[in-house]
Amino acid sequence: MSKYLVSIAPIYFARKLEDVSREKAPTGAELADALRRITHVMRRYAGAPYVRLGWPAAQVQLLLMVDMLGDRPRMGAVRERLGLTGRAITSAVDALERDGLLVREPDPTDRRASLLAITEAGRARVTEIERIQRGHADETFEVLNGAERTTLLELLGRLEDHISARQAEPPP
Repeated sequence: MSKYLVSIAPIYFARKLEDVSREKAPTGAELADALRRITHVMRRYAGAPYVRLGWPAAQVQLLLMVDMLGDRPRMGAVRERLGLTGRAITSAVDALERDGLLVREPDPTDRRASLLAITEAGRARVTEIERIQRGHADETFEVLNGAERTTLLELLGRLEDHISARQAEPPP
């Protein structure tokens, strides 16, 4: 399959949820497209509070990733996890360092590598980001009642397990 066909597949299969016939079950393509759309909308919506505060989304993600990876991760590991280029992570780290939220330290085991550590001001920022995320997530899902939230979580878990199992299978 050509890369162009793969890249236009979401456009080809795109339909608004209201357009999907309720008489028959949605196809896998319709469900996948709906998940892509909602993921895109949620990412843009989730970034809005940080934009209002003047915090670039890339820097928020970088700070959270460093926090998630734990005690002084290598800059290369953070770059890989975020899918950034070397230039992009260097720019983001430079900005966070300039703002006093992150420090770069030499790796004692590899002089070519740098370790990243969150400063005290950075910890305060992470705490604020987490507070904003919790409130924003509650606001996002307030449209669903408790039973619907439980069902959605169960369905997403089943889908994740199914995909994970498929990835573990050797190719035919």
